[in-house]
Amino acid sequence: MKHRKKWIAAALAAALFTGLFTGCGGASGATATSTAAAQEIAQGSEEAGAVADAANGTGGQTSLDSGALTPQDSRKIIYNATLWLETKQYDQASADLLEAASQAGAYVQSSETSGSAERGDRSVYYTLRVPAEHYSEFLNAAGQAANLTRRSESTQDVTAEYVDLEARLASLEQQRQRLDELAAKAENLEDLLAIENQRTQVQYEIESYTGQMNVLKDQIAYSTVEVYLDEVTELTPQSPGFASRVGSAFRGSWKGFVAVVQELVIGLIYLLPFLVVAAVVIVLVVLLARRAAKKHPRPSAQKQPGTDGANQPPKYTQMK
Repeated sequence: MKHRKKWIAAALAAALFTGLFTGCGGASGATATSTAAAQEIAQGSEEAGAVADAANGTGGQTSLDSGALTPQDSRKIIYNATLWLETKQYDQASADLLEAASQAGAYVQSSETSGSAERGDRSVYYTLRVPAEHYSEFLNAAGQAANLTRRSESTQDVTAEYVDLEARLASLEQQRQRLDELAAKAENLEDLLAIENQRTQVQYEIESYTGQMNVLKDQIAYSTVEVYLDEVTELTPQSPGFASRVGSAFRGSWKGFVAVVQELVIGLIYLLPFLVVAAVVIVLVVLLARRAAKKHPRPSAQKQPGTDGANQPPKYTQMK
């Protein structure tokens, strides 16, 4: 029994070492009932690890830089874009935009609206997921649905990450198969429990990498396009000249002046009750002040002694 435990410990140590060497996230250990089984797991891990290293450009002849993934269409690219649109006919432009998305096989992931038709300032923000094969086609159709004022695009090459995940999953799948074989050959419960423990760890890593792979595949298969659509009264010229810029500046200043006047009028309407009360108070104060002045007139100034003619000293005339 002690001899068997030593062989199991040696097998686990060998499998764990090879798993760490190949970078498979700690999921490369395996329990075995013989040294040959442990060597088998180690050999499979080394082979799959070589594939992962090649995907990372660290060894072998299948590096990304060696041309193994050419032509260009074999690379894994994520496309993203943002469109800014404006229109005078908001309802029609919004319908045309959604129709273009439907024709391209896209779907609306999220949307947000604001404004009102009465004020003529409606806007909508869409996050669309567009099939990568119809990405360019949709951008062109969306640009024709309304006046395109700005367009931004970006790409992300995830080929290395994609191939690395594939290699890691292949390595883990091989380890799981070998662990299944070892579990079938286990001669006692202790060996079976040790193998199942390692198999659980491998299964956890497989599910984790599978989730990452699914997210990556979704981003590659469906491009993300953000669209901003605004309702305006005047469209932005595509290539404005001096006269157009002057006209736009004048219209903008006039709109600003009108907006300020409107806000002042609205503010006065809000203040009207307070102004009426203040006016009534001022009128009452003035009336009360006048009534008090009539009841209590100010006393007239008293004459000072010696200011009247009787008390003045006689004037002497010069004798001729």
